[in-house]
Amino acid sequence: MNSLPIEPPWRRLLLFSMICLAIYLALQIIPQTAASFFSSSATQVMDKGEAERLATAFVKEQFGAVITAPHAVHQTDRLLNGYLAKEKQLEAYDEQYGKQFPPDTYQVDVKVPHPLSGMQDIYYYVYLHMESGEVVAWNRQGGVPEGERPLLSEEALEAAQSFAIEQGFLAEQLAPRGMPDRNGFVIIDVKGASIGEAELELRIRSVVTADGEIRTIGYKPTFLPPQPYIDYVEGQDQLGSILTLAGYLGMTVILFILSVVYAALYRRHTSFLRGLFLTGFFLVFYIISNVNMLDGVRAGLGENPSANEFAIAGMAITVLISIAMAASVYFALVGGDGLWRAHGRNLWPRFGEPGYGTHVWRSMKLSYLWAFIFLGLQTIIFLLLERGFGTWTTSDAATSIYNFGSPWIYPMLAWCAAISEEAVYRLFGIGLLRKWFKNLFVASLIPTIIWALGHVSYPFYPATTRLIELTILGLLFSYIFLKYGFLTAVFTHAIVNSIMMSLLLIFMGEPVNMVAGVFYIVLPVIVAWVMRWWSDSRGPRQPRAQYSPEDPASSPSGGPTSFNPEH
Repeated sequence: MNSLPIEPPWRRLLLFSMICLAIYLALQIIPQTAASFFSSSATQVMDKGEAERLATAFVKEQFGAVITAPHAVHQTDRLLNGYLAKEKQLEAYDEQYGKQFPPDTYQVDVKVPHPLSGMQDIYYYVYLHMESGEVVAWNRQGGVPEGERPLLSEEALEAAQSFAIEQGFLAEQLAPRGMPDRNGFVIIDVKGASIGEAELELRIRSVVTADGEIRTIGYKPTFLPPQPYIDYVEGQDQLGSILTLAGYLGMTVILFILSVVYAALYRRHTSFLRGLFLTGFFLVFYIISNVNMLDGVRAGLGENPSANEFAIAGMAITVLISIAMAASVYFALVGGDGLWRAHGRNLWPRFGEPGYGTHVWRSMKLSYLWAFIFLGLQTIIFLLLERGFGTWTTSDAATSIYNFGSPWIYPMLAWCAAISEEAVYRLFGIGLLRKWFKNLFVASLIPTIIWALGHVSYPFYPATTRLIELTILGLLFSYIFLKYGFLTAVFTHAIVNSIMMSLLLIFMGEPVNMVAGVFYIVLPVIVAWVMRWWSDSRGPRQPRAQYSPEDPASSPSGGPTSFNPEH
């Protein structure tokens, strides 16, 4: 059976990887490090617990309410952040408006039990500046306090203008659009407050309390991008959803079904015990990672009194989906291994085969070099797409590191992605399509495009940005897989993702996260060392036949039936 090459071009790979690492550091890490650690204006994001305390104090002071169960999530204005990024106005906005109207805030959900039994609880949504802790917006949902009534249209308009003046706006700046909308908000355009074509609008909602006091229960200032930009983003989001559903999910389900079929057909060349550990690892840590992102789900639901219940229900569905994904990974591992061994290629050596420990250790070393190459190439690709196609990105509360229950768990998702994606789209996907088309490039390109389509719904615009980027990088993953084997592809994939995720932890600045970030960057070395030590301590097993002479389809291309790096 054909074995993997023993000595890669180490010097050439080392030189190229150092060049790419220098590009990555110079264009991405050093500027971000300077902004995070050396800028005189840099401040620390406050703890969620402090945000909850400040929001609770605000609600008590403004509304005299008895508070229970405040909960903070990171909320972001995805539209505004994207517009500012596209127009290169992020720094200008932060300097001019960032303190008073931050696009990223802590949204604190403050529950107030209704004083009357059987009535719906009252919820205040308080938005705080993530660094200063200043309350910048708020709104009320749910039940209505006893004796309270909404203002008449004229009263609401007058109250909104008076409140805006109290907030520091000049009367001549205010241009109300008309009477309150169906939710009771008076919308006021603020003249002279703009950034690019995005203009400031105030949404203000007032009521009369039982004792006759006019009280503002909703204040939401927002810079609204121009309508053409909003329409474009909505269209791109729809395109991304279609490509994800039809191109990625649809084709991945087909690959799943085929993996079950081919695992059964090629069972003589593999073992159904293969992949159980990797599948179990993926399932456990993928579920843990998703539970860790529960606040991101809550943030995506916005101001919803039932957000917690919906998030938990959604998480239950996610667990079921995770089990289905784990099944897909398992059959891809079994079916893919069988396909390659039946055709004389040992791209995933078995534990205990001769040379296994050496292969694992070499794969890890190779993977760091390839990971640096990936990071540099990705930087260049994004730079070219930005200059050539005007590519830009925006924020996403669902994947914000500030919405993780325990941020230090986050980089474990890198290993889940590496195992599942390399198993489904490289080990099985390329193995299957190589059998069908007899052409390695075509066999690599098709599953690579399917894999890339799974990322088009990320907050990059145009929606095809990541399709282009990941098709290029996916073909490189395919080359690594075919040249150096499945483990090298998995290690490379995990290291690339781990470095990017770990740097986010390090930039958070807290000691536990910084230590965790460094740990995850060197974790592949520890994993490879343990795998090599465990394999070497048990000694190699006897070689096992890899094919059956009675099955013509399993005839290998020649060579020994066990993996031997010296062959």
